[in-house]
Amino acid sequence: MSSAATSGAELHVRTLSKHLHRRGHDVSLVGPPRSEPCVLEMQGIPLVQTSMKGFGWVRSALLVARLARQRKADVIHSHLTRATYFGYVASLLTGKPLVASVHVATHDPIYKRAARHHNRLVAVSNYVRGMLHGRGIPDRFIDTVYNGTDFIELDWSCPRGVHEEFGIPEDRQLIGMVGRVCEDKGHGLMIQAFPEMLKAEPNAHLVFVGRVEPSFQGDIDALVAQPEMRDRVTLTGNRSDVSRLLDAFRFTAMPSSIETFGLAAIEAMARKRPVVAARVGGLPEIVRHQQTGLLIDRSAGELAEAANYLLRNEEEREYMGEMGRRMVEEKFTVHQMVERLEAVYSRAIGGV
Repeated sequence: MSSAATSGAELHVRTLSKHLHRRGHDVSLVGPPRSEPCVLEMQGIPLVQTSMKGFGWVRSALLVARLARQRKADVIHSHLTRATYFGYVASLLTGKPLVASVHVATHDPIYKRAARHHNRLVAVSNYVRGMLHGRGIPDRFIDTVYNGTDFIELDWSCPRGVHEEFGIPEDRQLIGMVGRVCEDKGHGLMIQAFPEMLKAEPNAHLVFVGRVEPSFQGDIDALVAQPEMRDRVTLTGNRSDVSRLLDAFRFTAMPSSIETFGLAAIEAMARKRPVVAARVGGLPEIVRHQQTGLLIDRSAGELAEAANYLLRNEEEREYMGEMGRRMVEEKFTVHQMVERLEAVYSRAIGGV
C-alpha cells in the first residue's frame, strides 16, 4: 500500500485486510510510515512501515520479497501505482503472482508491464476496466471487482446527536459530502450551488466529512467566509463514525470531476441515503438515475436543481434510499467483495 492517507483506496485496504484475516487468511501489510497507530495492528494484522519515496521503493521491493519468502505468501496484492512497482519487482524476485488493484485513472506503464504470466489486474469498476483496455492490456488479465462496504451491518443512529455535537440547529436539513475536501471532489462547486439551494430550502446546511487538502485550505476558508455561507457549512475532519453522520443527512452529494469507483456512494446507499452524483467515471455504475439517486452533468445549476428536488420530496428520498440499500445488499457488500477477490487470488495462484 503506497499511501497513508484516509481516502477510498486506503479504507478499502483496511476493510479488505480485516475481513480476509477474519476468514482465516494470513495477511501482512507493507505501507508508508504513519503518525498514528494502525487499527489493523490492534486486530492482529502486522504492518511493516517503510519509506516509499525516491529510491525508497527499491528497498520496499526487497522488503516485500523478503517478507513473502519468510511468511510463505501465496500471492502479493498491491494497491495504488507506486506499490505496484515494488510489488511487481517482488513478484519477479520470488516467483509469486502479483494481484494489482487499480484504484485510480492513470497512464502509468507499470500496469501493462504487470499484465503477464499469472498476474492479475483488479479494476474497481468497468470504467477502470475500459481504461486498461485503452492502454492495450488484454482482457484476459483483468477482473472487475467492485469495492464493498460493511455499513449495512451497523446499528442505526439518532440524527439529534449529530446536530448537538456540532451545534447545528435541529431544524436544519443536512446535506453531506464524504471524502477528501478538495476541488476534484466538487466542494467548490457545491458551495457555488448552495445559494440556490437556500432559496428553495432556507434550512439547508452543508456538512463536509473528511480532511481538507492543504492545497485547498485557502479556497475553502474563503468560500465558507462568504456572508451567505456563514453558519451554513460544518467541516468535521476525518471521522471514524461516518455511518453515524450519514444517518443524520437527508442525502449525500458527489459532484466530483473524476471517480473511478465511489466508495462514499455505496456507504451512503447502505444507510438508505440517496446520492446526487456527477455523471463521471464509475459513478453511473453505482448511482442509478431516479432509482438510487440523481445523476447530473457537472454544473452548479444542475447540482442545485437536483439537491432542491430531494430536499422538497421526502417520499422520493425514502424510495431512493430503500432502492440504494437493496442495491448494496445485492452487489456491494464486503462479503461479496472478499469472495470475488479470493477467486482472483485462486486464479493467480493456479495460473488460470
